[in-house]
Amino acid sequence: MKTIKSRMIGILIICLLFISVSVLFSWKNIFDLKEKVTLIESFDDLRGNLLELRRQEKNYFLAKDLSSLDKMMFFLSQTEAEFNALKSQIKKIMGSDKYKLYKVAFINYKRVLAENTGKAGNSSAANGDEELRAYGKALNDYTDQLIAAKRKNIERTLNHMLAIPILFSAIFLVSFIIILRITKKDVLEPLLLLKEASEKIAKGTFEPVRISVDRCDEISNCLTAFNKMAHEIETHQAQLLQSRKMASIGTFTSGIAHELNNPINNISLIVDSLLEDGDTLPDEERKSLYNDLMVQADRSSDIVRSLLDFSRTDHEHLEKIPLEDLVDKTIRLVKNELQLQHIKLVKEKRGEILPVWIDKNRLQQALLNILINAIQAMPDGGNLGISMGPGDVEGEMRIDISDTGKGIPADQIDLIFDPFFTTRKEGEGTGLGLSVTYGIIRKHGGRITAQSIPGKGTCFSIFLNTGVHHE
Repeated sequence: MKTIKSRMIGILIICLLFISVSVLFSWKNIFDLKEKVTLIESFDDLRGNLLELRRQEKNYFLAKDLSSLDKMMFFLSQTEAEFNALKSQIKKIMGSDKYKLYKVAFINYKRVLAENTGKAGNSSAANGDEELRAYGKALNDYTDQLIAAKRKNIERTLNHMLAIPILFSAIFLVSFIIILRITKKDVLEPLLLLKEASEKIAKGTFEPVRISVDRCDEISNCLTAFNKMAHEIETHQAQLLQSRKMASIGTFTSGIAHELNNPINNISLIVDSLLEDGDTLPDEERKSLYNDLMVQADRSSDIVRSLLDFSRTDHEHLEKIPLEDLVDKTIRLVKNELQLQHIKLVKEKRGEILPVWIDKNRLQQALLNILINAIQAMPDGGNLGISMGPGDVEGEMRIDISDTGKGIPADQIDLIFDPFFTTRKEGEGTGLGLSVTYGIIRKHGGRITAQSIPGKGTCFSIFLNTGVHHE
């Protein structure tokens, strides 16, 4: 029986068989007990007649009551009839030897009684008194032994009947423990592994569930199917990542070309103008061209610096920092901008704020990028919300940064972390800020999500581990 179903059915059949056998034994014991009770009632009748016979015997010998002699003969015949009717049971209970002695005592008592009956009224009748009493006492003793032996048989049957429920309870308990063990080992433990593997898959880690090679039950089949599914998801995920990487490379290349091409073209045009007309231009106009040239050079420098930040791979300097202090320091950097834009800041704490292991400069840069984006999304003022508290799982802190800006269209929300993607006008941004932020959060072992409702605003949620993370 390899499957869980077959094992459960096997245990159930064994339990049903045991219950059936127990019921049969109980029925048999009850039937036997009923017969034994009936039999001991017959033995009690035998002893009752025998005691009445002895009572009449005393009346005859002590009171010289001749009428007692007829009663003695009557009760003797009654006792003898019952004895003969029960002789097979008496022989079975007392054994052949005692049965013979019992029978001999009856025969001798009957003989002595008959002799005394023939001598009734004679003085010699008293001579058989002692002999008759001796045989009568023997009959009483054998009858008491018979009843005592039968009572022991009844007690033995009752003990058997009491033992059956105890035995049934013990076997039921053992069966229950076996079922619990099978459930724990073959169902609960594999399901726990399945739960852990599902959580790892949700976090992007595709690890197969360990399966014993000698098992072939329903749960094992389920785990095998799960491993196959996880492998296919991992394969398709890798293919998807590869295709997105290729698309990102294309976007990245075209973005670099586009972003650098514009200031370079402007620089080229300004230099051409200065070469051709520089000597004849007024000083004020020439100075304006030089300023434009510096602006375009600064723009090119900003693009290159953003690219360096985006591709930065140097090792972070991790230290345990109070999260609230870092958020407050970042807010101070944009405090003036908030006042100029008439933006109201609302800060909220939820629960205990635990310190996190981070590179404070890098994480501050990530937070600053999101805050600047939020400010730029509210040119006419609005509300900027910052909420801190425990994350969705244990050992995780969460930062929510929300604005009341114009929001992001639903068809663009999945693209905001791609390099060079921007919703602003050309020249107003490089499109690398959120990409850099995403990379910083990921290198800290965290994650970042975004939710937006067009016309109402956007909320970025950052999740950071409170433990040390090694990339």
